[in-house]
Amino acid sequence: MKKSADILRLPVISISEGKQVGTVKDLVIDASQGAVVALVVDDGSWYLGAKVLPFNAITGLGESAVTVEGTSNLIPVSTLPRIEQLMSAGVKVIGSRTLTRSGHMGGKVVEIAIDESGRINTCEVEESIGERILIPVQQIVTFGKDVLIINEAVDPTGRGAMGIRQAATAPYSMNESVVTQAALQPTPVASDDAAQLFEEKQRRYLLGKRVNRRITGADGSVIIEQGSEITEEILQRIREEDKMIELTMNLRL
Repeated sequence: MKKSADILRLPVISISEGKQVGTVKDLVIDASQGAVVALVVDDGSWYLGAKVLPFNAITGLGESAVTVEGTSNLIPVSTLPRIEQLMSAGVKVIGSRTLTRSGHMGGKVVEIAIDESGRINTCEVEESIGERILIPVQQIVTFGKDVLIINEAVDPTGRGAMGIRQAATAPYSMNESVVTQAALQPTPVASDDAAQLFEEKQRRYLLGKRVNRRITGADGSVIIEQGSEITEEILQRIREEDKMIELTMNLRL
């Protein structure tokens, strides 16, 4: 496993040319996949546009450097619309607050750990001074720009938390599993009353908000246009089309 702090500022080395071709400047996160899909690389020519290194083009991700086969692996972001869209969305995960399904606000995400494929494996959340919790990906519902939606089982406020708690200054190895057997157990099904309460809170929160991008249905028809306000009718269609996660990921806050 690699923490983001272990990747940022690493030199990017071209194997075929035997030289440094840039430095890792940022991570590009695809919230729908819960994964880092590219690295933003500073190659010293920012006036020519940002360059990105797709995660699947990385040859090696070591302690001292990121290696690639050649300079051609660094691609102008302007030629990769999907990556450009993700960069514009600005989902960083780090810095977002945790929020449970039932609306309990928790701590702030201070670090993420990814596996060899780029998928986020755990989020490290600072709950209070001197105490942090590692939330396994199995308990994460939504990677949002402002909030990380989590299951009640790992509620950082202490109501039935099942994450791994630790002192903020204590070192830990991301090679060790942070998922307890309890955390891997299926989350208990909420009662009808609890589910209705959550749905009502969600409805009140979303009504009147605007979206950053167009959302379409399975048949290609437009559910809501970019910049439009969420109404009861739109919210009903969003639920019918199972587009709630996409909606919450694209709120204009």
